[in-house]
Amino acid sequence: HIQLCDFKNPCYVEAATEIMNTKSIWTTYCPDCTQECIFSDFIIKSTSLLAPPEFLMNDIKQFVESSNIPLPTNWSTTWMYDIQSSFISLEVAYETTRTEIYSQQATITVVDVISNIGGNTGLWIGISFLSLMEIVEMIYRLLRSQFKNK
Repeated sequence: HIQLCDFKNPCYVEAATEIMNTKSIWTTYCPDCTQECIFSDFIIKSTSLLAPPEFLMNDIKQFVESSNIPLPTNWSTTWMYDIQSSFISLEVAYETTRTEIYSQQATITVVDVISNIGGNTGLWIGISFLSLMEIVEMIYRLLRSQFKNK
């Protein structure tokens, strides 16, 4: 039975790092795992200020009084303090709308491979043809010199 680590516990981070960085563990226990295609990372920055803002206090007071929320007996005098100490406002917003996309592409494509093979083959065929022509020329000169000497 294997105990699971709480992701807030340092053992989780250590174990995850060891698994990700040890090739033998990675290939033994996760042979079909590939590099992730999409990774989403949300950076959280929290800020705080007095909530709710002053301009909403009367609207909140009316809402609380019209709902079924039990009110303290001294609500009429302490309502502003009660709202500020009992209610929070949560706003979630993008820090930026910029998106970074990292992509991987093969440095050599299928077309490049075929082109390289064709180019090299053409080069060697051309060299072979030139060599053949040089041999023919050499035989011609040898024969010509033999017939001139006779």
